[in-house]
Amino acid sequence: MRKVTYCSAPVARMCWISSSAPRRAAVRVLIPASSRKKSEPAGEYMAIMHKDIAVGYELPTIAKQYRLEDFKRADEKTIHTDYEAAAREGLSAPVAIGPQVAALLFRQLRLCFGRGWIVGGKWNLTFRRPVFVTDFCVARGVVTKTETEGASLRIHCDVWIENQDGKQVIAGTASGLVPLAS
Repeated sequence: MRKVTYCSAPVARMCWISSSAPRRAAVRVLIPASSRKKSEPAGEYMAIMHKDIAVGYELPTIAKQYRLEDFKRADEKTIHTDYEAAAREGLSAPVAIGPQVAALLFRQLRLCFGRGWIVGGKWNLTFRRPVFVTDFCVARGVVTKTETEGASLRIHCDVWIENQDGKQVIAGTASGLVPLAS
């Protein structure tokens, strides 16, 4: 059983699910106010990735329970906000907006790489199946390769989001930078 602890940033319905993260070797990264959400506290963030990270390392996971209210805007009746509109399109329920679901991976990678994700992050994602507005999703990833890039180390990962049934809804690759000098 994995221990669930809530992340320090006040983000509703999001949590870390602990993994084998070597927190003692984490790098402190200062995120300027211009690069953070208004809901997040100013100051330092821990970047879990470091120059000695091993291939096969599992990224700490982030989970989110989606709600219909997360996607509603005014009185719109679309396949994202209305059960009847979704049914007319042959869907069993309204579907979540893809980029909002992918943001779960963005947040995971930002917390793992810190500034190295903001200034050097890359990803290539495939949206494999719909996420319904009441789904529970978990962002996961594993380190696949490391390579030197200038004064930094680029860490490559396979990343994906699973729904409550364990099915991959988004899958792809991502990479971020970690400074070689500590």
